[in-house]
Amino acid sequence: MKALKKPLSLLMALLMCFGVFAGTGVTAFAAGETMTTYMVDIPRASDPNKAGWGHTALNFLGGWSTQGNDNFTVHTQDSFTGKAIYCIEPGIGVESGDQYTGRGEDFWDNYPSNLNPTIPPSTIKEYIGRIMTYGWQGNADTSWNSNNPDDANEMAGYIATQLLVWETVVGERDSQFNHVDANAQGKNNVAEYISASHPLRSQIFSQYSAIESAVKRHTMLPSFFSGSPDAGAYELKWDGEKYSVTLTDTNNVLGDYTFTSSSTGLNFSVNGNQLTITSNQAIKGSVTVKAEKITAQRSGVVVWTDGVSGGGTQDFATYGATVSDQMVGYLNLEVKTGNMKLIKTSEDGKVEGISFTITGEGYSATKTTNSAGEIDITDLNPGVYTVTEQSIDKYEPQATQRVTIVSGQTATVNFNNVLKRGSLEVTKTSEDGLVEGMTFHLYGTSLSGLPVDEYAVTDSSGVARFENVLIGSDFVLEEVDTPIRYVVPEAQSATIAWNEVTHKSVNNVLKKFRVTVTKSDVETGAPQGDGSLAGATYGIYKGDTLIDSYTTDENGQFTTDYYICDSDWTIREINPSEGYLLDSIIHKVGAEPELYEIELNDTANDVTEQVILRAR
Repeated sequence: MKALKKPLSLLMALLMCFGVFAGTGVTAFAAGETMTTYMVDIPRASDPNKAGWGHTALNFLGGWSTQGNDNFTVHTQDSFTGKAIYCIEPGIGVESGDQYTGRGEDFWDNYPSNLNPTIPPSTIKEYIGRIMTYGWQGNADTSWNSNNPDDANEMAGYIATQLLVWETVVGERDSQFNHVDANAQGKNNVAEYISASHPLRSQIFSQYSAIESAVKRHTMLPSFFSGSPDAGAYELKWDGEKYSVTLTDTNNVLGDYTFTSSSTGLNFSVNGNQLTITSNQAIKGSVTVKAEKITAQRSGVVVWTDGVSGGGTQDFATYGATVSDQMVGYLNLEVKTGNMKLIKTSEDGKVEGISFTITGEGYSATKTTNSAGEIDITDLNPGVYTVTEQSIDKYEPQATQRVTIVSGQTATVNFNNVLKRGSLEVTKTSEDGLVEGMTFHLYGTSLSGLPVDEYAVTDSSGVARFENVLIGSDFVLEEVDTPIRYVVPEAQSATIAWNEVTHKSVNNVLKKFRVTVTKSDVETGAPQGDGSLAGATYGIYKGDTLIDSYTTDENGQFTTDYYICDSDWTIREINPSEGYLLDSIIHKVGAEPELYEIELNDTANDVTEQVILRAR
């Protein structure tokens, strides 16, 4: 009858080299094959080191337990020197000669999950396969002797491998193959099988640690990758030329992996334990990067079972044909958004309600400045944006500006409106040739609503220049302080256009006069006797200079030509008419220019004549 609680046997194989099968080669396995189990107790009878091999009764996680014993049993396939096989049901009994049927990895599909409180059956299977990959794979020997170094290494290898298999089965290994301390839960650790006085203790745990490290490295992702696609995100930051992030792998396994992403434009560069990811363009949203192990295989797990899990007789596992064991890790990348602040100023102080169009990196919007002349835009993807101000007729056109948005920062862009201006040139002419020093006044309301009130004086060439005048129409141009001798020119309307010179001309016309002289008899008004009012000669004098002479007609009148107004014009009689005495009075014309406003003016002088009296 088979024992129901046979002492736990720990048989391990020497780890020959990581990643390479040692001992016998892997043979093909067909489900449904049968095998007979054999047991080899150690230490052997010839082994001089008999003490320290045993252990007390132990209780493990997952409800597993074993009684105490003073030796270990090596389990083999089909003969005492057959291929070593490993117990996967701690404390379940077995006897030499028991028959088993082989199962492939589908054995684990229906494995009771309550037998392991830490990891699911699929993970148990994967870890046993990896332990088989890096543990010892060979046959037992009934002549093992712990004093023989080679034998000692093989026996230590068995035990080390079996310890790790059982730790995996009972729940002392978590999802990252880290050890779970059963003592913290009031249970025994599997490692307590090895007493402090065990003759192979240091060798067992040396190989135990080596296998553990190899299995961890087998499944180890670069430290910044996660086994789940919903991994945390790393930020690509703009470095002035591209978006970039450099990550340091503290696990030092970067060389075991290749890196891909479904997003185009990402570049990956490995230098030692650093992975640098770059992109010339800002990525949109979160992008997942996948790490895949270059060589991803493990030993397949063959299970020899009686068909009862957690009872019946002991089930065993051994290595099978190599299977795929792809290690895939994930990390997410993102480009954090940035902000833009637009600040508007203008010459006339009007900054509210100015429209700007902002485009770039998939963004396009028209925004309007607030009362402070500002626009704040948040959550922009990093990259280059163009900002264009809506054209306003009173301002000079603003050049479109390019703004680089950097993740986590606020880029400021400034626009200042300068009012449009033009120029006016006034060309001065005058009848008497005076053109220098004449003052002109330009005034009115510009297109911007600001007043224009400017003065300019003609230079020696007779040109007065108004520079940088705010544009507008219906400005008034007038000459001011016009010398009294000139007719004041009429004011003109003027339009100032942007970046243009408006030309105006102003001509000064001298004020002129003509005088009508009427001669009459001083006593009667009409001629007396043989006298006549006709034929008298008068001169028109400027100062004391005779300019022209005129003769009265039958009505005693004459009208002069036009002369330039001045204050020293006089009329003097040169020759009297028949029957009259010469008039010696100098008659002022009254042609002072301040008396007149227009160019051609008329005045009149009445002169009287004294008739020659004759004796009676």
